[in-house]
Amino acid sequence: KKNINLEIKQNSPIASQEYGKRKANKQLANLLEFKIKDNMICLGNRYSYIIKLGNIDYNMLSNQEQDSIESILTQTALAIDYPVQFFSTTEFIDTSKIVNLIKQNKTQNPKVEDYKSYLVENRSISVVKNYAIISYDGLYENAVQELERKATSFKGNLLRAKIVCNTLSEDELYNLIYRELNKNSAISISTLKEGGKNLHVGKT
Repeated sequence: KKNINLEIKQNSPIASQEYGKRKANKQLANLLEFKIKDNMICLGNRYSYIIKLGNIDYNMLSNQEQDSIESILTQTALAIDYPVQFFSTTEFIDTSKIVNLIKQNKTQNPKVEDYKSYLVENRSISVVKNYAIISYDGLYENAVQELERKATSFKGNLLRAKIVCNTLSEDELYNLIYRELNKNSAISISTLKEGGKNLHVGKT
């Protein structure tokens, strides 16, 4: 009786649905209660673009150029009438490919040799990356158009200050989230198989 009841329970539609739900809940997106679609992070009725901000060497500019950039940034800030957040993060760079290429190079340039020695001794090099999150609250049908309009205006204003910005694609969004959850790793989730977006991968 026990074996028969167990078999009936396992093969019942309700049991299959419950198993399917448990399996679906193992998705990383479901655990964090968000999804990524059309280059947007979707969280409830809030949709967001993440824009990677370029860098400028402010200290190398003349006083006139510094004043001009400050004026442009002030105008950009005053023109923002929508939710926006800024954040900085440290990202590790995998230098193994660069080291291998330099080792293959037989140049006698002392500067190249010094750089090679530095990379060999410091395999984990980190850089600071800056991002802006532009959000829209409303219907999904309007989100892409509204975010594209806001992002174009935002990037155009910063370009006047010689700051080049790029909207992250879906793969880049996954990579950014993966790096934030694995701060000491230089691995990109795009180099993993599709199962890298799951918390658990079963046998095939």
